[in-house]
Amino acid sequence: MTKIVDVLEALQVMPNTLRVYNCTSGGMNPVRWEEFGQLTHRHACVYPTSHVMWYPGFTFRTNRLIHKICESLFHFFPAFVVDLILRLQGSKPIMMKISQRFQIAAKTGEFFALHEWNFHCDNIQALIRDYKDQELFEVDVTQMDWDMYVKEYMLGIRKFILKDSTDTLPSARRKLQRLYWVHRLTQVFSLVFLLKMIRPR
Repeated sequence: MTKIVDVLEALQVMPNTLRVYNCTSGGMNPVRWEEFGQLTHRHACVYPTSHVMWYPGFTFRTNRLIHKICESLFHFFPAFVVDLILRLQGSKPIMMKISQRFQIAAKTGEFFALHEWNFHCDNIQALIRDYKDQELFEVDVTQMDWDMYVKEYMLGIRKFILKDSTDTLPSARRKLQRLYWVHRLTQVFSLVFLLKMIRPR
């Protein structure tokens, strides 16, 4: 409530001036894509869901051609191999569908991942300094611990979206360990396949 009052007071002081409050962490406590990927990977491995289908990995590239090659070799080809194995076992193939969903999600965020904007935070910083209820309501993003934030974020997804109980953590970690080796093996097979394709006869 105090923050709303502060904003209203500022508007009364300069009624004909449009004051913009950029409530963003970039200018005060930035987190880079690489760091965010590392934190997400770490907590996805420490607190895996029992629904995990593949070993998580995060790699950021700016070269579209290299990205497409890596996507085909380490994403779609392994998914195709796993689906082939599932078909041979009489199970329903699902990995290619999951891979395509990930591709759509990545495409959605691509524009924002490849561009950068700088927002001035002077107004919001002034508002934070004058904020009377700081002890009750923490609004200073400079105090945000990104590691803790991502950890709580991942645990929140696990609990509230995936409805995964903490009791499933031990079995989920064992499953993730198996998926790690499946992931590595499919990477090796993908590289062998590529070398055979490009090797002169």
